[in-house]
Amino acid sequence: MQIRYAVAGMPIQHSLSPVLAALTAAHLNQAGLEVEITEINLLESDYVTSPMAWAWVNKKRPQKEISNRLYGDPATPSSRGRLLELSSKVLSEVKTAHSSHVPNGETLVHRGDDRVKTRRGATESWISLASPLKHLLSPRSGIHPLDDSLQNGSVNQLRWDGTHWYCAGTDGDGLLTIARHFGFDFDTEGVERPLLCMVGGGGSARSCAGAWAQAGGVIWSIEGRRPLDKRGPWVEHLVDGDDVVDNIGMRLFIDFDISPARPESERTTDADIHLISSYNSEAVASIVTPTESGLQLDGRWLLAAQHLEAWARLYSPEAAHLLPGLGLTMTRLEAMESALRAD
Repeated sequence: MQIRYAVAGMPIQHSLSPVLAALTAAHLNQAGLEVEITEINLLESDYVTSPMAWAWVNKKRPQKEISNRLYGDPATPSSRGRLLELSSKVLSEVKTAHSSHVPNGETLVHRGDDRVKTRRGATESWISLASPLKHLLSPRSGIHPLDDSLQNGSVNQLRWDGTHWYCAGTDGDGLLTIARHFGFDFDTEGVERPLLCMVGGGGSARSCAGAWAQAGGVIWSIEGRRPLDKRGPWVEHLVDGDDVVDNIGMRLFIDFDISPARPESERTTDADIHLISSYNSEAVASIVTPTESGLQLDGRWLLAAQHLEAWARLYSPEAAHLLPGLGLTMTRLEAMESALRAD
């Protein structure tokens, strides 16, 4: 299976998605699945038609050079080769998750034993969409959705198999994976239901609100630059700020109004998990930091979780049972970043 992979959005040069793509492909190759990433691109654009045009055209053509401080310009053979080579090295050295990354045991994104048959093209193009592209596709786009991401304006993954387009929104499922990984129980009822304290109403926020509501949790939508649409499928799960004090379930706080690549939020609230929605590719002291009320998680957690969900649901669902767990993926991501800085 030959794959052309790209990350599209604006800004995009901070993205660590190419690193995760290389690590995941290496893991599946090690598990016996033939996955060859022949191309990796960072596509800076505020129009979704631009990355879709990249997917349609297989011939080599000049691209705007976009370089990441950590791994360079992945469109060049040298940087791409370095990513793929170091990924294999990290896999051979990191076989278990760091203890702080699996507080309740490992979490896998595969949820059953069914094997999904997927039509494959000789060469496929996979695209991860970042801000501001997630809301630019509609049900009239001629794309086959795997979920309600087209209706909700929350598409963050595209797959072109050479004949058809497919899409999914994996931010929400990624958020649920993180919550469950850190002990949230969505089988509880009443005032014990998990509470999502969320700032923002953009594509990622809508995806997370939809997934959280479908899982049975409740949502406190905190006023931000863009309000959360009150007509979405999450509307019956919204609670007012005055009622939040009565909820005794575990709480996750996330602010989607912070700028991409600048993971700083001026808002705070007591929560079991304070998940940063963004990240940068600079070195961080810790991706899990204790707070007075719980833990603060670096934005790499959401990136990794939604990336694994993309492979499990859209990119390679037939091999979802072979994917690594979230804790192991985070441990390898840290090791990969260290290796790239030392190389």
